[in-house]
Amino acid sequence: MAHLLLDTRSMMSESPSDERSTEPHPPPSVLFYHHHKRVFATLLDARLEIGRQRANEPEPRQRMDLGKSSRIILTPLDDVDVSRSHLALVPMADEGQVEVINLSRTQPVHLGPHEVLEPGQKMIAEIPLLAQFSGYAVRVEPPEEEDLDLQPLPERTIAPGRQSIETELSRVNVDALDEGVLLRWLETLLGVFQSAAGSSDFPELAAKALVKIVGLDTAAMLECDAEGRWRTAALHSIVEEQNEETWVPSQTLLAQVRKEKRTYRHVPASVSDTAHSLQDVSALVSAPILDGDHNVIGALYGDRRSSGQAHAIPDISPFEAKLVEVLASGIAAGLARMKEEKAAVAARVQFEQFFTPQLAGQLEEDPRLLEGRDAQITILFADIRGFSRLSEKLGPARTMTWIQDTLGALSECVLDCDGVLVDYLGDELMAMWGAPIAQANHADLACRAAQQMIRSLPKISERWQEELGAPVELGIGINSGVARVGNTGTRQKFKYGPLGDTVNIASRVRGATKFLGADCLMTGSTLAELSTCAELRRLARVRVVNIARPIDIHELPCISPSDWDIRRTRYEEALTALENRDLGTASRLAQQLATEFPDDAAAAALAERVEEFQQSGQTSDTGIWHLPGK
Repeated sequence: MAHLLLDTRSMMSESPSDERSTEPHPPPSVLFYHHHKRVFATLLDARLEIGRQRANEPEPRQRMDLGKSSRIILTPLDDVDVSRSHLALVPMADEGQVEVINLSRTQPVHLGPHEVLEPGQKMIAEIPLLAQFSGYAVRVEPPEEEDLDLQPLPERTIAPGRQSIETELSRVNVDALDEGVLLRWLETLLGVFQSAAGSSDFPELAAKALVKIVGLDTAAMLECDAEGRWRTAALHSIVEEQNEETWVPSQTLLAQVRKEKRTYRHVPASVSDTAHSLQDVSALVSAPILDGDHNVIGALYGDRRSSGQAHAIPDISPFEAKLVEVLASGIAAGLARMKEEKAAVAARVQFEQFFTPQLAGQLEEDPRLLEGRDAQITILFADIRGFSRLSEKLGPARTMTWIQDTLGALSECVLDCDGVLVDYLGDELMAMWGAPIAQANHADLACRAAQQMIRSLPKISERWQEELGAPVELGIGINSGVARVGNTGTRQKFKYGPLGDTVNIASRVRGATKFLGADCLMTGSTLAELSTCAELRRLARVRVVNIARPIDIHELPCISPSDWDIRRTRYEEALTALENRDLGTASRLAQQLATEFPDDAAAAALAERVEEFQQSGQTSDTGIWHLPGK
């Protein structure tokens, strides 16, 4: 018969004639002894590396699963008699063999009384196997056949979030149960359920609840990874010799629970009436813990052992097994809630990297807003002028700090104006208004953000004046129109933003700032969306790289001088003369404006453009400015 201590009776494979013989056999057991006392036990279900604790590793003795391999931390960091990587055991296709590798550089490993594995050597050995080094012995024992009579509960376990079915408890005489006992059961269950939603110690509470409610001798909460390996999350026992380090449950029972996704119990058959024959007999029960997709992610497991007295065959009733399942289902629901809460927190953190907190809350309530769709939006690009020159002066480390400081301040301007941070492209920021939530004043908000950006530069420049030796300057381009908006990233990396000509034009307008002598430019499309345009100055009609149609460009004064109306009126008079091919008038007006206002870079650019037309003698295309680059 099987019992919970990991020995040769608890690792039995199925009989060839059993209908479950196609299932994988339980793996060999690995028992660790120190001075003849068992100190740890596990299964050879993966490559096991055994050694001394490394820095930053958990305290011994425990197993760390690392994908397809595992590491056994056998001794503490200061036990220099054991190497950090001392021994490796590798399961073979032939279940009766194991590959043994001496990973130590200095110490031999003894295999039996006569066989020695020198440092760096390896060999294929038959199971059972005994390996000895530095006062430790490692036994690899084959699984023995477990003759378990596994009885399922009638109903399948319900995954969290699924509609429950009526449990048939009519088989149990519930009326005969004491009301006080039932109340204590319910109080204990409720305590575990409540802790499962927010407490890190609920595995221990669950194991203790199993022992208390069902009256088991030993109970455990187990976790199951994607490869079907089980790990003990918590163990509670009233049996003195049972502890988490040396205890391993019946793999046959767990394999059936995982395969069928339902609760099973094992009740031993009658045996002879001697105390000796009953001392290691156990009744077993296990219920699966399921996730929302009906995958087994863990289990509750328990046993009730024989007292050793005659006729004392241990039993676990269907009702008691159902209590175990109810507790497992409650834990599954708690884990599901914790997963949803973590996902919600992660989503909010991710959303708030792009969106305002208010918008992030709306997106949490209606994630469909993130789906791809066409939207009327305004795009803003802002980049730092002279970045290459300044970054060379600062060096890589200080450049990163400077960029983070500057783009961080510009980002606050976007968020303060209810915008969406789309991306950072080196020294450039991209922002958007009008999606995912429609904004009737998207163009006004973008212009307001641009003005705040320019007005934030003096403080940034003051912080970096000593290192840069020059003020920080921006070029800002704004455009409005229809774009396709949604997740422009991938499943691996979320990136919410727009695609289309509206975006490309905004980028080209940002590039035009260095040719037209203005800090902030916008297109006629944005002008058409504004609630007021009194302060704007029309600078030119331009043709930009890779955009076929000409674009009207307007300057937004972010810090308006007191004489702005005069500058705007006289500039537009000179521009109109140029567009009407009156080069003499255009030249006179532009030169006067540039001379009278030497700080007006746009006036100087216009005067230079008129001069180029005069020198070339060309008058056929004075209405469109062909910009030389991006």
